[in-house]
Amino acid sequence: MEKLLNGMAGTLYTQANLKFIQLTMNFAVNINGMGKHTVIRDDMTNEEYHAHHAVSSSDAKAVLLSSVWHWHNKVSKETSAMQMGTAVHDMALEGGVNTIRGPETRRGNAWKEAESNAKENGALLLPEKEYDLAQDIAGALLTDPAVAKQLRCEDAKKEYSLFATCPTTGLELRCRPDLYNPNDFVMSDVKTTTDASPVGFVRSAIYKYRYDAQAAFYKYVAELCGWKVTHFAFLAVENTAPHAAHMQVMGMDACLLYPSDAADDKESVEAAKEKDDYSLDWGRFTMVHPPAWVTTE
Repeated sequence: MEKLLNGMAGTLYTQANLKFIQLTMNFAVNINGMGKHTVIRDDMTNEEYHAHHAVSSSDAKAVLLSSVWHWHNKVSKETSAMQMGTAVHDMALEGGVNTIRGPETRRGNAWKEAESNAKENGALLLPEKEYDLAQDIAGALLTDPAVAKQLRCEDAKKEYSLFATCPTTGLELRCRPDLYNPNDFVMSDVKTTTDASPVGFVRSAIYKYRYDAQAAFYKYVAELCGWKVTHFAFLAVENTAPHAAHMQVMGMDACLLYPSDAADDKESVEAAKEKDDYSLDWGRFTMVHPPAWVTTE
């Protein structure tokens, strides 16, 4: 592991970044085919990408946010909120070619038939009102000049799938950035949110969902693939009217606030893999006492 950290030092700049990637490496699987190569593809569907076995930032965040048990036993289930996010991404990045406006509701034979046809064509079907809402949200992104500049970049690489083999360990990583602008070296990710304001998005989204970890992970994988990434930005847009939008650029210090127990998480993953034991390490029960913030006036 020390060799791995030394090999990454030139890319991630700080020990905090190195510690996060060190944790991430423990989720990886051995490479059988890629060796030390990197692969950049613009022809993979979203489903094909997510079915790939390589390590993603979501795998790392599953442990950072929950536990080894939650990561090992994760169940993927598409919700209506996730479908809305997919539709907004498609409309903002691909012109909505993969999203279809369906019947008024999800009930009845008309919906079943339309949904079957959509799946056959690899498209997402939404009820009328949800489709119209997704259009409004995607359109609102273009009302912010900084966001619009990235989305309208003619040279932008949109939804490319990047795979990189760690040069030290031979482990495979993957990421699928929404947008990469090769002219100013900005990598962007579209995010729908309840609050896109400068303060609100940081408070309600970035560190709550560990978007900072995502930014560091994406930047690292992209640079392994040969992409220069000067800045990572979130193109945030509110999911309720009037759908304010704002570009949130991650500073280097914004990506360094990983949890202080990251090393403990790494050791937990290593021990779980060695013993093939992914049980919750919560003890038989917990005695609850009032925390300091409750008792302090």
